[in-house]
Amino acid sequence: MVTQRRRLRNQRRVGEAITIASGIGVTVLGAFLGVNFVSYAGLCIAGLGVVSIFWR
Repeated sequence: MVTQRRRLRNQRRVGEAITIASGIGVTVLGAFLGVNFVSYAGLCIAGLGVVSIFWR
């Protein structure tokens, strides 16, 4: 049986992966549309996901 601590850890990892993936998606969308500040925002979102991995 999965303990609550392990379940929370798994949820955190899933959240970090979703944050990184959505940041990359926003970056690609901004580059496709030619809107630079949207691409930079996507890089920031992905960066937050990477930082949250190492913050623990």
